[in-house]
Amino acid sequence: MRKVILRWKTSSLHGAKEISEILELCERMEILGHLAISEKSVTQLAEIKLKEGKNIESISKLDNFEITEIHEENDDGVLVSLFCTHPLAISAIELSNIHIHPPYGISEENGMELRISGLSKSVSRFIRLIRMVLPPDNISVQTFQKEDNRSIWESILTDRQIEVLKHATRKGFYSMDRNVTLKQLADEMNMARSTYGEHIRRAEVEIMNKVMKDLE
Repeated sequence: MRKVILRWKTSSLHGAKEISEILELCERMEILGHLAISEKSVTQLAEIKLKEGKNIESISKLDNFEITEIHEENDDGVLVSLFCTHPLAISAIELSNIHIHPPYGISEENGMELRISGLSKSVSRFIRLIRMVLPPDNISVQTFQKEDNRSIWESILTDRQIEVLKHATRKGFYSMDRNVTLKQLADEMNMARSTYGEHIRRAEVEIMNKVMKDLE
């Protein structure tokens, strides 16, 4: 099993027409989770921070994206259900034995980062394909087996998931006599409740998957 982190600088993303169009509309588009996956599409839970003067309806005018539902809007951005048929997403769906780890996304400031894991041969096939479509600026390969537990969790969870989990644990969210809410925790980190909750939920799923594998 391998986990690979693919990174693109913002300047490299402008070479891809539709991604460049996204950056013209958004300061940031972060995919928090996958709501539904079919053979030729994926419905994503996305948080979109629009540039000044842009509107959320403009996203649906792009060739491979459609806003199907707007959930909420605040200072962090607009939380939406996003129907996606982009070739990169379809390529990941069509290849078996790999998994894309949310959250991931595109940022005008930080470029794009994508985390995938799976069987070595399948991961290698995906990397060969993505190099033809949109060559990454950096590819970091990790293994699931590390010498210490901290490294194991760093290979499974994103930095943001670890940050949120640490914060929630310190504040007593996982205590038997819990008296703190997700809204309070999210406010402390200047994050929307839905975004904070999605990071928590995705981290818990990854942790339980790892626990179940260890118990088999």
